[in-house]
Amino acid sequence: MKSSLRAFGIGLFVAGASIAVIDLPSIETESEQKDIALYEQQLKDYEDQITLLTEQLDKQNSNSEEKSNNETPEKTNRSEDSSSLNEETANNKQTTEATIYIYEDVSIYTIGQQAEDLGIVTNGRELELYLSKPDYARSIQKGAFELNSDMTIEQIAKVLTGQSME
Repeated sequence: MKSSLRAFGIGLFVAGASIAVIDLPSIETESEQKDIALYEQQLKDYEDQITLLTEQLDKQNSNSEEKSNNETPEKTNRSEDSSSLNEETANNKQTTEATIYIYEDVSIYTIGQQAEDLGIVTNGRELELYLSKPDYARSIQKGAFELNSDMTIEQIAKVLTGQSME
């Protein structure tokens, strides 16, 4: 009786396992079909968005072409004026004067960026690297400093550290 019951149990286990194995691919295909349907819907939505955006872009381009055709004579006059202004500024290289404010715990990077943003130096990274020298890094002062674009990096560093200008 025990052995026949054991054999019956093993038979049920094998039958259940075989049914599960046979049914397994159909379960995967259903989930794959759902994923495919979802991806197709997303693809359709994206295609609709692309179509809408291209229509808007074409509309904007046609509007800007109409405006440019209406304003063409004015633009040529403006370009002539701006070229003469560029020549004048190149001949009269103007200096930029600005005030840099240094507060407690301000990084050297921030000082360089501030100087570059104000037009005092063309490359804030260069000032940052120069100020990172031990002679200057330890003695940068807090306060407001008047600087101009005619000053060299060394002169700027001396002003920011309170050293005498020689």
